[in-house]
Amino acid sequence: MLYLSENIRYLRSKAGKSQRALAEQLGITRARYSKYEYGTAEPPLEILLKISDYYHVTINVLIAVSIPDCSSVRKHQEE
Repeated sequence: MLYLSENIRYLRSKAGKSQRALAEQLGITRARYSKYEYGTAEPPLEILLKISDYYHVTINVLIAVSIPDCSSVRKHQEE
């Protein structure tokens, strides 16, 4: 999951959400979510699906594309 931690940190920041607020949306603890952002743990498929639904991006984009470096993904996410 090459870009996952970078992407979820970027998307959360862009959305103006705290780790705690997003973790509550996902039904997990803030500590668990923090591990995903820092790359010390990988989320199970169920959580990846929730994250991708929340941000309206595919799981493939979350894990395989650097969203901050990809203007077409950012544009799609803003729509």
